[in-house]
Amino acid sequence: MPGIKIADGAVVGARSLVTKNIGAYEIWGGNPAKLIKKRFSDDNIAKLLQIKWWDWSVDKIKQNL
Repeated sequence: MPGIKIADGAVVGARSLVTKNIGAYEIWGGNPAKLIKKRFSDDNIAKLLQIKWWDWSVDKIKQNL
């Protein structure tokens, strides 16, 4: 759908019809798609969004595993 935004870390089930914006680290599925659950607590989601680990080098990721 035009204008719909799917935030970082979100998971959308196969063949789901997304009609609303999907927040960071949320899991959605269905037709129409509905929120199933959040992947992490709100505190952990805020931390993940702050550190932006997906911009890290492979070496930095390996060092922090």
